[in-house]
Amino acid sequence: MSLYEVQRLIHRLNVDPVAVERFRTAPDALLGEYALDDAERAALLAGDVPALWRMGVHPLLMLHYARARQIPMPEVYRHLRPLAGERRLVSARSGAAAGVLIGESGRHG
Repeated sequence: MSLYEVQRLIHRLNVDPVAVERFRTAPDALLGEYALDDAERAALLAGDVPALWRMGVHPLLMLHYARARQIPMPEVYRHLRPLAGERRLVSARSGAAAGVLIGESGRHG
């Protein structure tokens, strides 16, 4: 698994409108430019929000991916709500000791 490659692709979708169009019309060609494994490729192609979350995709990049895929945010939240508490989010500014667990409300705390 290459989380870096998944996130690099999603970042590109956020900053490159041509990449977004390619992703929507010829996704296999665009994904072929990244070192993705089969599970990553399948999740990206299927719009599998829970799988991407479980892979560790950054929450902000999840929003960018949803926008590129034209997945409405209420649908994204519906998929993520059952996963509350599965990931520990750590602030890069405060170090590992400042990790925040996403609770059932979906809010940091």
